[in-house]
Order: sequence, then C-alpha cells, then structure tokens
Amino acid sequence: MKKPTCLILTLIGVVLLILGLVFVAPWFVNIYQDIREIADQQSEYMYSLRQDISKPLTEEQQQLLSQLLEIANDTPDIQNPDILESILSTEPYIAYLKMIDGQDYPDYPAYIAAMPTEYHISIVEARLGQFLESELEAAEQDIWVNCYYKMREWSKTGNNQLNNRKEFSNILEEHLTDPLTKLHAGKGGFDTKFVKMGVVSASMVTENEVFHSAWKKRLQLHERIQGYLQCAIATPAEFALMRSFFEHAATFENWLTEPFIKEKEDSVEMEE
Repeated sequence: MKKPTCLILTLIGVVLLILGLVFVAPWFVNIYQDIREIADQQSEYMYSLRQDISKPLTEEQQQLLSQLLEIANDTPDIQNPDILESILSTEPYIAYLKMIDGQDYPDYPAYIAAMPTEYHISIVEARLGQFLESELEAAEQDIWVNCYYKMREWSKTGNNQLNNRKEFSNILEEHLTDPLTKLHAGKGGFDTKFVKMGVVSASMVTENEVFHSAWKKRLQLHERIQGYLQCAIATPAEFALMRSFFEHAATFENWLTEPFIKEKEDSVEMEE
C-alpha cells in the first residue's frame, strides 16, 4: 500500500503539538516509525470502514426496511423530520435496536439520548485499541474514549487540526493531555503510548466524513424516506450517535445532504 505521506506529515504536526502541551521528549526521532505505522493502519482502517458501511442491506435488513416503509406510507406529514424519527420509534425498529445493542429503549429519542451507549463505547474501545499495542489502565482508556467523542462532535462540520488548529489544541489539552498529566502526577512522566493516543485521536476526526459520505450516497440513490431509513438500518449506532450531536432533527437531516466541509471565512488559521 502506498505510504499516506500527507497523513504522516499531519500526524507529526499533532505529535509536536502534544509535546508542546506536556513536555519535551528526546525520543521524538524514535517515535517517527510509530507514526508511519499508525498512518498506514489508519489508511487501512478507513478503507475497510468505507467498504463495510457501504454494503447493501442484508435480506433481514431489507425486510425491516419494507416494514418501516409500510408504516411511513400510512403516516401523515411524512415530510416533517420529527415524523421520520417517529417511524424509528415503532416496534420493528426498536426490536432491531435491542437485537444489536442489547438494551430496551422506549422510543428512538431515548436511544439518541443514551448515546454513547455501552455497546458503542465497546466498539470505540476496539477501534482505538487496534492502534495501540500497549496495555492501558482503565482510567487511561476512559480518558481516551471521552476525548474520542469530544473530537467526533467537534469535527462534525469539517473541523480538524489543519483548518482550526486553536480549537483542536484546546480540545486535546482539556480532554486528553491535562487529564493524563493529572492521572500520572508524580509517577515519573509520560510514556510514548500517551503521545500515540493523541495521534490516533486526531486521525479519528476523519470518521465523520466517512460516515457522512456513505449516508449522503444512500440519500442520493433513493428517495428521501427510503434513503434515511436505509442509513438508520445499515449503521444504527453511528447514525444515532451523529444525530445526538444535533439539537434538532431538521438540522441533522440538512447536514446529511449538504457538503461535509463547508467553505467559511478564515477557515484556515494563519501562523502569526
């Protein structure tokens, strides 16, 4: 596989930022190979993720879709985004969520409010863990997972470490480096694994774009209602997680159909 040079350079920038936030490490040259490996793993992971979430619905999922479309056909004011979510509150979809998540939810808004669920957190822990061979303490993992979700919510409109470096630095400091520093106060400093945690967290902001692309394509290939329901069926946990980042259903639905990265004034910060 071709080396993702641009990603490597970006991750090096993140490492320098982390080192500036916590300490000066004499072993920076030694961690470069680790960065290359993370960049390769990240490229492979994102390729696999795109393939997985873009698969056609299974036969069982198609049957669920048919049931929900029948309900939609009998539902008045279907153009209202809130009504679309009411369809996901019906028994067929709630039963589907229980089969996947293992929990009972009275309706779809309750599922959104529960995000991130224990099921989704377990997925995230597995995702993050594959990039770091070192064993993490439970408290370290909790800090890392919390930082991951903060990064996901912050990057929902295309924010990243390149176009909004100041906010990125603040989030990384508040939700990763500072908590880890406090956790290990008096224990002899940081380990290289904590720098890797920051690098992986930064690279994960691209997940939103991957999911957005797959969902937007389903909405383009199908009529609005069918496309929306397909997204909720194909990736139920991720779809609800992203919905939880928006206050209103209409705003979320607009986000699904708009370009992921919007042009905005002064989007790229200039170095002083």
